[in-house]
Amino acid sequence: MTEVRKVGPSASGSGYDDVKPPWRMMIFVITIFLLTCLAALAFVLTTYPGESDEKSATPATEQAR
Repeated sequence: MTEVRKVGPSASGSGYDDVKPPWRMMIFVITIFLLTCLAALAFVLTTYPGESDEKSATPATEQAR
């Protein structure tokens, strides 16, 4: 049995150059990254308590009275 192998630029079956990935894949990865960053920013902004108001905050000892 003889094995025939393809030789040339289309040996891997993809028509793309192996040096750089296709533009669609790069755009997809960048889009996912940006959406993840936006989701993380929204999560931080909604869960971060911020600065507490000193006038309205009462110590626990005054609440017991």
